[in-house]
Amino acid sequence: MKIIYVHHALRQVGNPPSQDDKIQPLGLQDAEIVAELMKMMSEYSNIKAIYTSPYFRCAKTAEIINKHINVPIYEEPRFNEFNKVFEVIEGGVSTTKTETWTECQNRIREAIKDIVFKYDDNDTVICVTSGVNITAFISLAFKIQPNENLPFPLVPSCSPIGFDIDKNCF
Repeated sequence: MKIIYVHHALRQVGNPPSQDDKIQPLGLQDAEIVAELMKMMSEYSNIKAIYTSPYFRCAKTAEIINKHINVPIYEEPRFNEFNKVFEVIEGGVSTTKTETWTECQNRIREAIKDIVFKYDDNDTVICVTSGVNITAFISLAFKIQPNENLPFPLVPSCSPIGFDIDKNCF
């Protein structure tokens, strides 16, 4: 199956930065260009859906892309930022824990796995996310196990990157 990873459009970083930051005008232009590319691609690809993180910049980018291809958009909360803090209850005691880089990659890989198994091998989906997610997509495509040493590559605004994901990778 094919997954097209799309980094969200360039955002207007608030003070302090927020997950609700709006998109810069240049980012809106970038999203329109990617929307046109996806429209052309949909003529020979079987694009079934768009998955987006819950953040405004990702959801808005997905919405712009979808104006031209008109597929369902699904929010995927596991396409989330790194250093997520969560509650752990052990022996009746509640503590907080910060996710490791490996745990982050595994969380994102699980989201990708759930998406991949919903579709046929000849289908394509678009995943609009933030930059932290790209490492998990790369590691799956190249069959690299998550680890603390994998890099966190920077990805430019609205960069579409295609991956062939084999269900046997999981």
